[in-house]
Amino acid sequence: MLALRETQLLVNILRKDARRALSMRVAGYPKVYYCSFLLRDIDWFNTWAAAGSTYRTRTDHTRNVLCDVRVGSYRYDQTTKGGLVDDASELESTKHVNVPVDSRHFGGLRLALWRLSEAKFREALKDYSSKESARIAAADIAGELPNFSKCKRVLRWSRVIPQRIDPRRWQEFVRIASAFANSLPKVSTGWVEFEASQESRIFVNTEGSTIVQHTRVFSLTCTLRRIMPDGITIEQDVVINVGDLRELPTLRKFKRMIERKHKKLIELSRAKEIHAFSGPVLLYSRPAALLFHETLGHRLEGSRLLSSDEGQTLKGLEGKRITNEALEIRDNPCLKRFKGELCIGAYEVDDEGTPALNTLLVDRGVLTGFLNTRAVTHRKGFIPNGHARSKRHHRPVSRMGVFMVSGHKTKKIAQLRSMLLEEIIKQGKLFGMIVYETSGGETDTTNYDFQAFRGEISYATLLYSNGKERLVRGVNIVGTPLQALDNVIGIGDTRELDNSFCGAESGLLPVSMIAPAVLFSNLELQAKNEESAAPSILKRPRLT
Repeated sequence: MLALRETQLLVNILRKDARRALSMRVAGYPKVYYCSFLLRDIDWFNTWAAAGSTYRTRTDHTRNVLCDVRVGSYRYDQTTKGGLVDDASELESTKHVNVPVDSRHFGGLRLALWRLSEAKFREALKDYSSKESARIAAADIAGELPNFSKCKRVLRWSRVIPQRIDPRRWQEFVRIASAFANSLPKVSTGWVEFEASQESRIFVNTEGSTIVQHTRVFSLTCTLRRIMPDGITIEQDVVINVGDLRELPTLRKFKRMIERKHKKLIELSRAKEIHAFSGPVLLYSRPAALLFHETLGHRLEGSRLLSSDEGQTLKGLEGKRITNEALEIRDNPCLKRFKGELCIGAYEVDDEGTPALNTLLVDRGVLTGFLNTRAVTHRKGFIPNGHARSKRHHRPVSRMGVFMVSGHKTKKIAQLRSMLLEEIIKQGKLFGMIVYETSGGETDTTNYDFQAFRGEISYATLLYSNGKERLVRGVNIVGTPLQALDNVIGIGDTRELDNSFCGAESGLLPVSMIAPAVLFSNLELQAKNEESAAPSILKRPRLT
């Protein structure tokens, strides 16, 4: 991470070259009205092992610069569709995103910034011309709105002490842990990975803003895999993402976590297989957080309101009830800790230089707002709320940071379980379902296909009307967002934090999700696309 003196030198260079970019001209074309640079300095370390052997240990120090050159005016520039399509990797400017890491000689950086800003300027002019041509053939749904809102100058300079990574220690940690994982009965393969990313970000723009921020994310994962006699592969994962090394478990504690996952792996190998289900479902905290992230979170991203390619499920519903229960949903990137744990999705200023705001999105079930960048989504009372985020060369678009769900009439988990039983009997079902753990999800927000979401179940049970539970496997949660939200009938009183990563148009970013358990009167589940492998010809060798 960057030291104070080096940071100041880089700030001076970036400021000078941003102002210099305003002088670029091509006769007959619009002028540059805005330029910003976001330099990211990243110290990265990764090591992973399987069966007690190290497969990789890698340390890297890189720098990249996101450059935003805008031509025309705040009212009308080259951007379209909320920036969702502005990340083409084949563009010339992408070749100049990586810059030197030299901390003493900055000639290479000046050269790289010159090439990058010129390439972005040429691309901006081409995009502006294309936008003008497109106006002849089709209406722009955001045509009456300013493309970019003006913001006051922001000066913010945070400092942080980097945490020292001992490569040998972590290489040995994952090696020993992977040996332990592979020694457990009936594990076909198991691997362990550790990754550390410590990043300093310097943002400057021609409005006079200068922002220095730092982020740290440390990840420790273990995957246990078993290939069943019929070739079906089942997995269990330990996934830990934290913002401080001291929050990671000791080797002894990590082994206990692996043992618990191994127990579940063995249980799942004997679990009942089902292929479809529709009925009442109780989601524990983390699965519920995932469901709200996929059903609501991505559809509350304001950038999607500016693209004709998007389904815009929630457009025009401000002030209207969108959930059956009195839910409160907000995104608060300013929340650095929850119950003592660091939120890896937290930040102070977004990637367009806008201070992050604690943004209320749903109040007692009523839609109140969206996650906004500086791209104007509505004419009356629009306020950027600091949710523009990106990775590397992608244009920042609205993304979640610390996504929070809570209820006003909450119940303890035992009460939700009782309500689930009542709902099973009321609907005349043989059983309902309790989802304890999920491993990921996805959603499609475009209008090209139907609006749907999916959640990958990793541990769930059927709850019968007599109160007995039976472990099941083979299905995932599916559904349409508005229908799922309308089926919420109970909210838990205890929330949990889930630090994870989210992939979308502007790259893979750290996010934090906080939610309670949630009871649904109906959710649909479909067959899981399970991986199949050929049985081994030779017996597995003994590991020494």
